[in-house]
Amino acid sequence: MKKSINQFIGTKGFKFLLFLLLTSFQFNSYGKTIPLVVNGKSDYVIVISAKENESEKKAALLLQKNIFQISGYEIPISNQLGKRKKAIYINVSNIVQDPDGFSIRTKNEKLYIEGGNKKGCIYGVVTLLEKYMGCRYYSSTYASIPSKKDINLPEIDLKDEPKNDCRIVYIVDKVGQEFIDWNRLNTIDDIFAEGYYVHTFGKFVPWQEYFKSHPEYFSEMNGRRNIDQLCLSNPEVLKLTIEKLKKEMVLQPNKEYWSVSQNDNFSYCQCEKCSKTITEEGSPSGPIIRFVNEVAKQFPDKIISTLAYEYSRKAPIITKPAKNVQVMLCTIELNRSKSIEEDKGSESFKNDIIEWGKICNHIYLWDYNIDFANSVSPFPNLHVLQPNIQFFVKNNVSAHFQQANASVGSEFSELKVYLLSRLLWNPDADVAQLTDEFLNGYYGKAAPWIKKYIDKLESELKKSNDGLDIYGHPTSHQNTFLSQANINDYNSFFDNAEKVVQTDAAQLLHVKVARLPLQFAIMEIGKNDMFGPRGWYSEKNGEYNVIPEKVQMIEDFYSVCQQANIDHLNESGLTPKSYYESTKRFIDVQVKGNLSFKKKVTSSDAPSPQYSKGDLAYLTNGVRGDSNYKVHWLGWNGIDFTLTLDLEKTVQAKTIEISSLWDAKSWILHPAGIRCLVSENGKDFAEVGNVLTDGDQEKAEVNKVFAFGVPQKGIRYVKFEVKGTNQLPEWHPSAGSKSWVFIDEIVVK
Repeated sequence: MKKSINQFIGTKGFKFLLFLLLTSFQFNSYGKTIPLVVNGKSDYVIVISAKENESEKKAALLLQKNIFQISGYEIPISNQLGKRKKAIYINVSNIVQDPDGFSIRTKNEKLYIEGGNKKGCIYGVVTLLEKYMGCRYYSSTYASIPSKKDINLPEIDLKDEPKNDCRIVYIVDKVGQEFIDWNRLNTIDDIFAEGYYVHTFGKFVPWQEYFKSHPEYFSEMNGRRNIDQLCLSNPEVLKLTIEKLKKEMVLQPNKEYWSVSQNDNFSYCQCEKCSKTITEEGSPSGPIIRFVNEVAKQFPDKIISTLAYEYSRKAPIITKPAKNVQVMLCTIELNRSKSIEEDKGSESFKNDIIEWGKICNHIYLWDYNIDFANSVSPFPNLHVLQPNIQFFVKNNVSAHFQQANASVGSEFSELKVYLLSRLLWNPDADVAQLTDEFLNGYYGKAAPWIKKYIDKLESELKKSNDGLDIYGHPTSHQNTFLSQANINDYNSFFDNAEKVVQTDAAQLLHVKVARLPLQFAIMEIGKNDMFGPRGWYSEKNGEYNVIPEKVQMIEDFYSVCQQANIDHLNESGLTPKSYYESTKRFIDVQVKGNLSFKKKVTSSDAPSPQYSKGDLAYLTNGVRGDSNYKVHWLGWNGIDFTLTLDLEKTVQAKTIEISSLWDAKSWILHPAGIRCLVSENGKDFAEVGNVLTDGDQEKAEVNKVFAFGVPQKGIRYVKFEVKGTNQLPEWHPSAGSKSWVFIDEIVVK
């Protein structure tokens, strides 16, 4: 039979033993704890080397600043080593092999932060502040810094280094270097020579300078030379490229990475020599890699970067990139609703990354994480971020460019930066924990409701099996995860979220900004169903009346954009003001008094079926298109054309209007001019006006109305002779390519 401990040593003995255990625990705990700040005071000094190392200095200042914010005490910084009993030593150390790696350890009441020769010391300090002092930077404008007079550090022995050498999350907003460092990120300017990141062929052999005298320097397609790309088999093109690089490298001698890469269009040279190489290599990347290898030979101490993008994504089967050539592999065509590994539609990309991994020393993975056409729109892709990054790393990728186009207002942009930055450092990080940490810190008591919204969006997307397109529109999902029933649930989540943070102005604004994509989707779906059950109008006895709640929504949307300083809503730079004004214009339906309402229009050249199905009825449906070219607009590519309206009977009209759209990033320009003619019999037409577009349209209003007065006589037919710009002008990045003209509502009153 076993005896109890009391029976074994007696009651007094037990109490004595318990005393020894407790005092021993207290002694050991005190011995392992560093009282860095006690009651708002400290005996510690931050010590850096006398070498004036930039990383050490920045790390020391960052630590000093945050300890002051926490405790109110500013720990001094010294570069005098000496013998110190209490010190925080921050130094670059050869012991830390990774340039961004670090170690943090405590010993004998001293704290040591040692880092690699790039930013290891800075990242060590960031980790100390996050992990052991509770500091969080959720965005560049919102941080959580605890306030307390005592800072006690436990015993620490921590080492860490990034899994990826280059970690870029593209942030559109100006956020400051401290925020970039806090997220352990690089920037394009850290890595690449200024002006030489991507799409650089035009810098080496500018078509404006050479095309007229040397068309053979440029790509041949269908037997004709064009300015879209370079002819990479032409030795003079190679010579000019090398000469230009030599001059530019003198100006930026410390930059290692230089891009020699295709322009941003779908063309590539198909002359006899280039075609032969393409056939041999099994891909249009063949001529590119051969060309870039020759450039790289001239600059063995530099890295020459090029794109594997769209037509050049497939790896060549013969030529391997040189040791100092970097290949930027891009995922632009892929679906965002599923991880790349599980998506059957991504098989060709999976094969491409494997093949490039076999032959290339440097793969720079360019991924896309946002809806570029509608960045303020529901885009539930958070669940694919981690598996995709893990997939890239598994396939020999250690340099990443995550194009999140992060900016205030873009759907969950702050959360995406938070997750992506940490996953690029550690692809196996606990995403659920990070997400909860962010939501609780950024949205406060509203976090559970925001989480419900995120989870239901993702669940409904998966249930629908919809794909996510980086140029998609909410109407594509109006019957699935953006169905009316789902939107009712989402709205209830946000109603509750707003209620619980009413007294916290900052967190209430965070919730309202998170709601903008839902409001945007509701408004855009409504535009597509203008007079239907989800539209902007109700109909009674043949009269159409705008729904007040919808009008209030666009007012609220614009107000929140102003409060949050949101300056754009998509990649093309659509401003909240332009969206607000164009939406107000859109919902001002042209029905009452509009003689052209639902009348037939014919065109000399059919519009593209890509947009509004090419249905000419959209031109007289009473609804003016707004800023989104995918809704209610018709497009003609690189041509002049004529539209003819039949009013069905002779009428007395005073004004005629027709609208056009400008979206230069999407290659859409206003027409060069529109000539308007009228007729009573359909044969004899008389001109009533010829309106020309002023300027070169580098900057223009999004919507333009061409208006014409009508003489006091009866008319039945209206003809519009539309003169397109036809080609993108010199200021455009894709100069020389065909431009689009987009036309919408014809109004006759």
